[in-house]
Amino acid sequence: MTFRSIFVHQDDSSQSELTLDAALRLARHYPAELDGGYIVPTREMTPMASAFLPSDMVEARLRATAEAQAAAEARFRKAAAAAGVKSIRWSAPAGDPVDAAVVQARYSDLAVVSQPPRDERAGAFASELVNAVIMDSGRPVLVVPFIGAGKTLGERILIAWKDSRESARAVDDALPLIKDAKAVEVLAVMPRDDESVRDHVTDIAVEGFLKRHQVHATVKRTVAPDIQAGEFLLSRAADFGADLIVMGGYSRPRLSRLVWGGVSKLLLDSMTVPVLMSH
Repeated sequence: MTFRSIFVHQDDSSQSELTLDAALRLARHYPAELDGGYIVPTREMTPMASAFLPSDMVEARLRATAEAQAAAEARFRKAAAAAGVKSIRWSAPAGDPVDAAVVQARYSDLAVVSQPPRDERAGAFASELVNAVIMDSGRPVLVVPFIGAGKTLGERILIAWKDSRESARAVDDALPLIKDAKAVEVLAVMPRDDESVRDHVTDIAVEGFLKRHQVHATVKRTVAPDIQAGEFLLSRAADFGADLIVMGGYSRPRLSRLVWGGVSKLLLDSMTVPVLMSH
């Protein structure tokens, strides 16, 4: 099992360069084809909107859009060439941008996106896109923080474990990275100090699953209230020197694309290292 195709979201923000850097590192390592998708909220001007605007304004808008798209493509191709990644694709899909991101991610082995910015105007679309890709693509999603990935990516992995479909899916999806890591720690955070026989059995099960893939890791359990679980994971990631967190995303039902769930929301808001999520 490995990554043979990687989708990376690109737009006009400064974050795109950092997201692309992480994707290029992975594409070079495995190796994988890199699929760059230029997906922005205002790429197209509808015929209805253009009908109410002066023709010179419409032309200026279309010209600016084309120039932005061309500049993004040039940056993508230049960065790929500098990284030595030759197998690349570039597209600027039409239609609903969020749906386009989901589809491109769905037909890749891994999707790479940026942590949504805190700016309310830009953040709403970015949050919707990231949320939808995680929930609807059926693929693992690597979310790159504002500061980008560190000098290493996937050498020291912290797995946030719980006995759930999402966690099991995330561990399996991340196996190419986990098997290549130099150190792996599995951490289960419990809301109360009442470890059950089931907890013990599932700890042994996930430890055995990893061992069968030549990954030696021990499941550690700690107690932290739900509201503090995310902070604890980030603190432990720092202590462990993790350069990647692997976790299941949205184990609780969401109400819409814009509603984040518990620990997933906190990590996506406050991440300090890349987070690979699967749903």
